[in-house]
Amino acid sequence: MKILSKMFSVFCSFIFFGVLWLHDARGVTFGDYKAAVADNHKVQIPGVSQGDGKDLEGRLYKPEGNGPFPALIALHGAGGIFPYQLWWAKEISKKGFVVLFIDSYCSRGYLCAHDTDDNDPRRKKIMQVWQKVSPRQRVMDAVAGYRFLSQKSNVKNDQIGLIGWSWGGSSALFALKVARRLSLPNGGFKGTITFYPNLKHLKGNPQWTRTGPIGQPTLILYGKDDVLESVESYKELMAEENPALINVVGYAGATRKFDELGELRTKSHPSAGEFTKAFHSSSFEDAVKKVDEFLTKNYLK
Repeated sequence: MKILSKMFSVFCSFIFFGVLWLHDARGVTFGDYKAAVADNHKVQIPGVSQGDGKDLEGRLYKPEGNGPFPALIALHGAGGIFPYQLWWAKEISKKGFVVLFIDSYCSRGYLCAHDTDDNDPRRKKIMQVWQKVSPRQRVMDAVAGYRFLSQKSNVKNDQIGLIGWSWGGSSALFALKVARRLSLPNGGFKGTITFYPNLKHLKGNPQWTRTGPIGQPTLILYGKDDVLESVESYKELMAEENPALINVVGYAGATRKFDELGELRTKSHPSAGEFTKAFHSSSFEDAVKKVDEFLTKNYLK
């Protein structure tokens, strides 16, 4: 009887903390990640001559209805497209956006997995040599995505922006800084949302200072406990003379990938050293709110 009572207590405790955890994560589950991986359309995107000219693979999310809708081009980081990033794409599409997630790796034969986490050894392998697809090439991939979406009848061709994670976020920021050189139709990229875009490393790149200012609205979200980021680099960014409104949100207690479900784990990179990743529920909840506000203000009004 005591054993049954103890088992019941443990079960109730599991249910309680499970419900609490789901509430803290605004209801997002690994099942939602799985659904986002499956619920998209594979598309082929013509390459552009300014880059390597390769045609690209992409995953397209569309809202219900005929549109036209505003759109975002999504850019993955050094480890490729993750399920949690596809969750973001799907959720944003529910708000009335077409979201095109460009797969810069699969297009070049490096990594085509979208349904695994960062324990996948294939992700570790490509992460070690992420510069095989350089930030400059990633910008050109974004340009290819822009031209692709501009020709779609269900897309507002003057309302196309960017969203990116880690080195995808870095590439999105570079795309804004070189916007004048890209000669894109309909005003070019409308703005960008970036998650932990490695700014302290970007600012050490000579190309960062040789390019122009950021001229479109920008939202940057990062964890203050992320050793790959630095509070000082963001203070310096805010002190620069950028004509656009840049909103930088740093979350205390949050590390890398605060927006991905998962326990605290330590990773290493040959150039970056050791760093930690972990889901941080309060930061994630606020990020969902901040992204929604940014999209509403800059695209839906």
